[in-house]
Amino acid sequence: MTSQERRRILLRDIDVVIDGGANGGQFGKWMRQCGFDGEIISFEPASGTFDVLREVARSDDDWHCHNVALGPEDGQVLLHLTRTSLGSSVFRRTDLHSRMWPADVEAGTELVPMRSLGSLWNELGLDGRRVYLKLDVEGAELSVLKGAGPFLDRVALLELELPLADLHHEAPTLDDMLNFLTARGFSVVALEQNHSGDDATGQMLMIDGIFRSSIAGPTAPGQADRDDGTGRPPRP
Repeated sequence: MTSQERRRILLRDIDVVIDGGANGGQFGKWMRQCGFDGEIISFEPASGTFDVLREVARSDDDWHCHNVALGPEDGQVLLHLTRTSLGSSVFRRTDLHSRMWPADVEAGTELVPMRSLGSLWNELGLDGRRVYLKLDVEGAELSVLKGAGPFLDRVALLELELPLADLHHEAPTLDDMLNFLTARGFSVVALEQNHSGDDATGQMLMIDGIFRSSIAGPTAPGQADRDDGTGRPPRP
């Protein structure tokens, strides 16, 4: 099964995709390629990168973009920018990050607005809808999840970038992430390679993890007829 085939299955009962750390809209465009035709809500805090995102989403009436960072609370946060924008983070890069992406040098800082998913949930009209939450926020994934508070229990599927090496100073580890997710009732659907890894050591640097909630709302009508009670589609 390819990553795209997996997303086609997972997205078929999803009403809205939340795209945290949208960058220039790569994930949103891929969701459309995977066949998702529902609402996409993207968040990108860096002002220059947000301009690119907004232009990419301009012709899509069901794709809405917000120039804020997702985080543990409402307020402001200092964003460490990098030249390509792909490594911009609330955390400082480690030497390993700098060695693996030497062209993505630091490019100053920007104080950006920050919102928590807990405070945004009703504002975005998410109640009663099946939500797919994707986070690629360069080490801040756990703080965003904590900021959702009790509303995290209403997220049907999570997709997270997970670290296998220290890429950001003081960022949560893989164990921190998995322990939190297990405690909140999420189980692994798939782990997918995110990056080719460190050619010098063979170390894989990060993976994309997809997790299913055991306590989110009921499955969509007809789902029980399509699976075996485990949440998996039937084998062909």
